[in-house]
Amino acid sequence: MAAFLDWINSETVLNQIRRLDGADDVQGASGQLSRFMPGDFLTRHTDDVGEEGRRIAYVMNLSEDWHPDWGGLLQFFHLDGRPRDAWSPLFNSLCLFDVRQVHSVTCVAPFAPRPRLAISGWFRTRPRPA
Repeated sequence: MAAFLDWINSETVLNQIRRLDGADDVQGASGQLSRFMPGDFLTRHTDDVGEEGRRIAYVMNLSEDWHPDWGGLLQFFHLDGRPRDAWSPLFNSLCLFDVRQVHSVTCVAPFAPRPRLAISGWFRTRPRPA
């Protein structure tokens, strides 16, 4: 985890994010490990927490050979609540999205043979918390 946070906070990565976002105020990224067991999910929400300076959300997927039938999909929604897209947690993929985007993680199926693992966090306009 420490090596990943060092990498994602490197000037090389931060400069790429600044270019993608079109803003020069991204200063760093924070992150957390997540493990979704069968039955786990996240309901619809945004990651926009103004006082934390979150700008871009990310998910680094760590589950090898994950099958979409097992759930755990990163689901996006229109503002009116209609489903839009769903991304399967492809191993070693880094997903980026605007913190204002409504999203969820679909329920991991009871028959999933292993947990859905990821590092998720936010590129921020404020330095990463200690």
